[in-house]
Amino acid sequence: MKINNRKEVTLKLYGFFFLLLLDLLFLILSQQFFPSSEEFYYTSFVIIFIFCMWRIIKLKIFSLEVSEHILSVKYRHPLAQNRQPVLELPLHKVIAMKTEKAVINYILSISISSRKGIKNFYYRLEQMPENQPEKYNQIAEFIKTSKKEPYHYS
Repeated sequence: MKINNRKEVTLKLYGFFFLLLLDLLFLILSQQFFPSSEEFYYTSFVIIFIFCMWRIIKLKIFSLEVSEHILSVKYRHPLAQNRQPVLELPLHKVIAMKTEKAVINYILSISISSRKGIKNFYYRLEQMPENQPEKYNQIAEFIKTSKKEPYHYS
């Protein structure tokens, strides 16, 4: 099973690039048609530009892959090519996995057992379509059922 938010993040990326283009057009056209101080135009341009660039930099594609024996969590920027796993571990070490609705976005929490006890990992999932939390719950159920089956080393 594989879940990612690539479509939503790509749509947001294009939206912020469109806002940057509108910001530039506003700067060019407003100086010609609306006489006012240039400081106002440049200040508003810089504020909108910084906000859009900050949001573009903060965008991350989240990917959760569950195979028969391995759970893999990956983050990457939509403009970057590398895709390094943030967390990759055997399924039998996963104790619990759940998604929680925060104020604006969802948070995925994964609890694993280690030599030093239980460790919790939290991942920000951004906003999700309506069917996405259901898919995360299906994966959590799959992990629970796979733990009931005995794990055999080959």
